This record gives sequence, structure tokens and C-alpha cells, in this order.
Amino acid sequence: MNEVTEFIIGIDLGSAGLIGGLAKRDPAGTTQLLAIRHLPAKSEIRRGVVHNVEVVASQIKELLALLLASQHLDAKVVRVNIGMNGYSLRSVETRSVLPFSGNERLLDSHLDDLKDDAQNGLPEGYEPMDIFPQEFLVDGKPDLNPVGTMPLKVEGRYQTVIGRPFLSKGLDACFESLNMEYTPILGPLATAEAVLRPEEKKRGVAVFDFGAQTTSLIVFKNNIIRYLAILPMGGEQITKDLQSANLDAQEAEQYKLERGSALHYADQLGDEEGDQGLAAISDQEKEFNEILVARVEEIVENLYVQLHYAGVELPKLTDGIVITGGGSRLKDLSTLINKKTGLNVRIGMPAKGFSSLPEGVELGPEEALCAGLLLLGQKACLAPFKPVEAPKPSTGSDQQPDGTDVKPV
Repeated sequence: MNEVTEFIIGIDLGSAGLIGGLAKRDPAGTTQLLAIRHLPAKSEIRRGVVHNVEVVASQIKELLALLLASQHLDAKVVRVNIGMNGYSLRSVETRSVLPFSGNERLLDSHLDDLKDDAQNGLPEGYEPMDIFPQEFLVDGKPDLNPVGTMPLKVEGRYQTVIGRPFLSKGLDACFESLNMEYTPILGPLATAEAVLRPEEKKRGVAVFDFGAQTTSLIVFKNNIIRYLAILPMGGEQITKDLQSANLDAQEAEQYKLERGSALHYADQLGDEEGDQGLAAISDQEKEFNEILVARVEEIVENLYVQLHYAGVELPKLTDGIVITGGGSRLKDLSTLINKKTGLNVRIGMPAKGFSSLPEGVELGPEEALCAGLLLLGQKACLAPFKPVEAPKPSTGSDQQPDGTDVKPV
């Protein structure tokens, strides 16, 4: 089957909704965004994990139809890039050692053996999802490119991303029912691709992605992924907490989006407003604010703890923290994170990686993961439908002049 090589599809299976994107890649390697479409989730994706295969497969099919219709494409979807964003994903430090004679040249195949061996002995109940080299030690000394050396011993150190097997089982079942392939891409990696500049990855930076039911982080230093984790907490918990103050779900969500702040009122008001400003705020508003801030502070505190697992001193994250995802729109969230970490914080907007966007489309932080899937996707996602061959016209050799069939003697 001849593939339509220039088209790439990515889908972010979020707990709050599905976001699908269609892009076109030209021969020079630049990527043009053609369409972004949203579908509200039906509560069957929970903390990044497929819960109901039939419902999620149906929504994926609906979303793909919307993307193709947006460009009037008469083609078949053969592959989709999917963000892996389940709550059990995290990276762990792994190591592997190979002995040598000192007379043998180290080859690329030896590095492959090191990498494979480093994925053994993982925590029980987890499987490897990806692996990122950190450094190599040749006879105990760091070596950025050990291939070609003749060591007595070489050691590889890695960050191996692990996850529970159920993360991929649900996706396998979905795409088997749809009769198409999928390419799994780590969600935090895709998000980082969409919002970071290359120089930020070198100087040192962390990305926090605030979702509905999960919050992820990924840390870069010297162009190396130093740590990755996904936490089972997000914006939906804030909404549910507010419902405990006698708000229904819609009212709680509206308060969070329109009047919510990540800071206590006392911290929001300047010295000039002081006690007088606080007195003007109703007790009910203060209660809502305290409930919201308590949960946001818990999420930020957990992210702060996770940052230290990266093994990079915070001051060495020269480019600070980039926040993205729908939750990053919460008022004063950047200020809260800055106060906690002492690092500069900015909101990551994902449009930078595309050569052009559709007219009237502006990508927001909630679309960063989907955008990254389109930028990282390598394989063609569409193939033309095979035309139905028309019946061959009769040559007349099998018929009498009057049209009657020739019967064998």
C-alpha cells in the first residue's frame, strides 16, 4: 500500500477530553499544522489510562473522522501517534557494566547490549517504556563517545522510564478494534518538544504539565532527559474540593477558571490594600480561595519534591520552569511556583515548532501535548483508499453476434 507520507496524526487521550491534530510534513522536514479538533471525554479515560475500550475506540474513530473531514481527505488512517501519559509512568536510574580485555575495540553493538542489560531488574510489576542514556564511564572515567575505545570496563548509566503493563493493554485493544497501528510517545517528552527551545534543554529546564487528573514533569540538562514522572493529581481534584463548599460541578469549575487564584488573598493584596482589602471579601469567597489554594499548594509541593529526584541542583536549571496544560491557566500559578522554587516560570505556548497554522487558530497550553506528538511523529499516518476496479467489458469473443452465450461442445 502506498502511504501518503506527508500527513501526521497525533491524539492526546486526556481525562477531560481528546485532542487530535493533523499536520503535513514537507520534504525539507518542516511541519505545517492543518487542523486541531477537540472531543469531550466520556469518563472512560482515567488518569491517562483507557478504562472502557469500546467507548474510547469509538471516540478515537469520531475524532479521526473530524480531522480528515476538515481537509476533505479521502484516505485511510493506518497509524496514529498517541501520548503515553498514565499515572504510573516514572523514570528510575539504572546501570549496566560490560567487561573487556583491553585489546577489543568497543562497538555500537556493545552500547546496545549495555542498554538492553540496563532494562533488567526493574521494580516488580513494571515494564520498560523508554530509556535515555545519561553518561558512559570508560575504565571509571566519563566519556561522551566511548565507541572506538579499547577499555577494560565500560559502564552505562541511564534513566529508564517504567510503567504498569495496563498502560499499553488498553491502547492495544483500542487500536486492534480499529484495525490500525499506533505509535506510543511519552506524553512529557511530546509536551517538551512543543514548548521548549533547544538552548533551554542544554542550559537546564523543567516542564510541568497540569492536566485534569494527572500532572507531569520532565527535566533537561545538557540536552539530556534527567528525570520524568507523572503524578495522579490534577485540576479535577480542585473542582471536587470546591464542591465540598456546596457548589455544584459547573459552579466549582466556573469559579476555578474565572475567579480562582493559586495564592491566598493575603498574598494577592498589596500592602496598601492590607486589612481593608481583606475585609471587603466575603467569608464565602475566602472559603473558596482557601480550599483551592490548599490543593494547588499540595500539587506544587509534590512537583517540588520530584524535582530533587532529577539529581540537578535547582540553581543549575538556568532556564527555570515552563508550565503548560489546561491547569497552567490558573491565575497566579506561576507566582506560586516561583515562590516555592526560586526559579523563573513562564507559560509554554506550543506554536513555535510549526511552519504555519490554520487561519484563525491559536494554540494554547492545553494543546501542547498534541502539538508535540505531531512534531515527533515520524511515520506516515494516512494511506489512499484502493480504487474499486470496474468489471472488465466483454471482448465479444465469448458471445454469438445475437448476444447469446457460446456453449462448450
